[in-house]
Amino acid sequence: MFMNTGKGGFVDVSAAAGQDSARAHRGSAFADLNRDGKIDVAVSCIGEPAEIWENSGGDANHWIILKLTGVRSNRDGIGATVRIGNQVNQMTSAVGYASSSHFGVHFGLGNLAKIPRIEIRWPSGSKQTLTDVKADQVLAVREQ
Repeated sequence: MFMNTGKGGFVDVSAAAGQDSARAHRGSAFADLNRDGKIDVAVSCIGEPAEIWENSGGDANHWIILKLTGVRSNRDGIGATVRIGNQVNQMTSAVGYASSSHFGVHFGLGNLAKIPRIEIRWPSGSKQTLTDVKADQVLAVREQ
C-alpha cells in the first residue's frame, strides 16, 4: 500500500496498514463505503476471503462525490467528464482487472469548503454547470 505524499510521490505504508506480508491479490473495487469522503477498497485475494480496506486516515481535507443520472445520456452517466478547477475526472465503472466500481465521481478538494464551479460534459454532448456547491457531500446530479 502506498500513501500520496502530496508532493508528487508516494511512500510505502504497507506495514503500518497491517499489510506487511506479500500475498496474491486480484481485483479491487473502490467506493466510499462509510460515506466519510475517503475512498475505501474491497480486494479479492487468491485462495483467501475478500478483504475490506477502510481508509481511516485522519486527514481533514474536503471532498465531494457526484452521483450522476443520465436522461439523454445513459442512465449511470458512464463517460461523463467532470471538471472542478484544474481537476478532471470521468464517470466510469472500469477500474482494473477482474473488478469494477460504481460509486460516482470523487474529488479531493483540499481546504476548499465551497466549490465555485462544477462543469459536467455528459455523453449526449450536453454541458451542465453547478455553482457555489457545498463540499463534503454525496451530490446527486440529474442530466438537464
